[in-house]
Amino acid sequence: MLRVIIYQGSISIIVALVFLSLGSVNILSSIYGGFMSIVNSLLLARSVNSAGKAASEQKQARSALVLLKSVVFRLFLVLIGFYLGIVYLKLVAIEIIIAFSLAQLGYVFYKSKNIY
Repeated sequence: MLRVIIYQGSISIIVALVFLSLGSVNILSSIYGGFMSIVNSLLLARSVNSAGKAASEQKQARSALVLLKSVVFRLFLVLIGFYLGIVYLKLVAIEIIIAFSLAQLGYVFYKSKNIY
């Protein structure tokens, strides 16, 4: 999982540098979006491990419930994260969204090669 975090962090830094070269005044918005993506990935990994453990104990209903609760919690957390970043921290919305999206895509492409 550490490699995935490094991969997503690298993508976030590259996005921040691209925005900086395009005239953005700071890189905090992009770093924030990447950080949200990393937290989302860590929570996903934790829920997949918990669901796997429940499934190995022959508790399939519990396994499905763990995954469902994880999806709802992560969606809520991401929405709150966007809200806090844009409204309270006054960060640039497009930079947050692009960094978050690209870091999530990086997670998907990286995880398609490597399984937990």
